[in-house]
Amino acid sequence: MSDTEGSRRKRKSTYTLMIFADSKDGHIRQMGIGPGLIESLTVIVLAAITILSIICHREAERIEVLEAETAGQQEEITRLTEENADLVDLREELTDKVIILSDTINQKVEEEEAMEQARAQAHMPVGFPMSSSASLEEADGENPMVKLNGAEGNSIISAADGTVASITTDSGYLHCIRIDHGNGYNSIYRNDGEAMVKEGDEVVRGAILYVIGEDNTELGYQITYDEKYIDPMDLINIDG
Repeated sequence: MSDTEGSRRKRKSTYTLMIFADSKDGHIRQMGIGPGLIESLTVIVLAAITILSIICHREAERIEVLEAETAGQQEEITRLTEENADLVDLREELTDKVIILSDTINQKVEEEEAMEQARAQAHMPVGFPMSSSASLEEADGENPMVKLNGAEGNSIISAADGTVASITTDSGYLHCIRIDHGNGYNSIYRNDGEAMVKEGDEVVRGAILYVIGEDNTELGYQITYDEKYIDPMDLINIDG
């Protein structure tokens, strides 16, 4: 083969890595690493770099996802914090309204209780059954009764609120008015005058039942409770 043909051939370059090591006996040893091993190491290094790059890229993506999730969670925390503040304000507002409503209800209950007590008191036959002063004496008889003598021109009046249950006559007086007070009490007014009310009328304390004239100055007054006669003096208000 000529030199010209040999020069035309492309010669493959080879490299050898030389490592020198100092042994314990002081001699320097020479070790060589051939081109095949270098290429293998190169491939391994490149693969390791590639793997590390992939890992770093994935970690970067995961970090971006985590940062996005963190930002979303922070926004959610901010939103929930604002909602909680709104709820706190709403709770305080509702608490104030509840307090006001409770006070209003309590006041209403107290007013209703006072009105009920006033109504109950108004239906108790404790009033004096004459519009002015009168002489008073207890009458003899099977059932308790008081007799009152009033002056002409005055009136016989209802002792309490109630309903005119009946207007009858008896042997002693021309008319007998019985008023049902709706609480077990009935007041009875016996007089010779003309009744100024009729059965079924709703009357209040002080309503005129008879006008006292020359011939009807006496009133026979009785009270029953649960259909049993009681002494009117136990309830009647003499100062009324």
